[in-house]
Amino acid sequence: MTSERDNADNTVPKDTIMEFDPAATGPTLTPVHQWDMTSQFPQLDTGSKDDANLGFEGVGYVPDSWLTANGWVDPLTGAAYNPANYPLHGSGLYFAGLEWDGTLHVYGLNSDGTFTTFGTIATGEASVMDVMFDAGTQRIIATCDNTCGETHTLTKVGASGTIVPDVTYTNPAVMPIDNLEGFALAPTAACVNGFREAVWSDDGVYGFGSGSSSYGHALYSGTFPC
Repeated sequence: MTSERDNADNTVPKDTIMEFDPAATGPTLTPVHQWDMTSQFPQLDTGSKDDANLGFEGVGYVPDSWLTANGWVDPLTGAAYNPANYPLHGSGLYFAGLEWDGTLHVYGLNSDGTFTTFGTIATGEASVMDVMFDAGTQRIIATCDNTCGETHTLTKVGASGTIVPDVTYTNPAVMPIDNLEGFALAPTAACVNGFREAVWSDDGVYGFGSGSSSYGHALYSGTFPC
């Protein structure tokens, strides 16, 4: 998961990627590893809590096998990506979405606490609130909330070996235009009659006869073609 602000001082950015043990017990979850990229985003460190809140909104794991099979060119070498060049990074890279400008930032997270930065990808979105790799569509999906009118941009490896936008979907018309900042698709193994579940999370439910005030959180469920 990611963080974007310092909880002790919400005017200070803190853009990190954290690894947790989902099997851990106790009242407090503590990161097993934490990688801090804050220094890469000086534009967020203005002393404003609003700017500090425009950092990492989500992160998605992308398997090395997909990157190599699709001919992704390593920006650091200019040649086909070879995972063996980065022996401590595991079996995939992590794509973090920056709310500030809608870009994806690609990292190899090393087991010794260091990280490798592979560059930036333009999604064509004004902001990114969530990132996921979907094996069913074989795409990296960047989600934007009401800032963009509720959209999901599917990205792929293009002919030149870079990751580029492929197609953008809008949310179902029956859904609200709210802070829908999380998105997940069920695996294709869960398909029923050609469809699988899609789930959105809303971190500030507005409207529904309650004016403009926020009164909580919600999950919305729908379907996506298999």
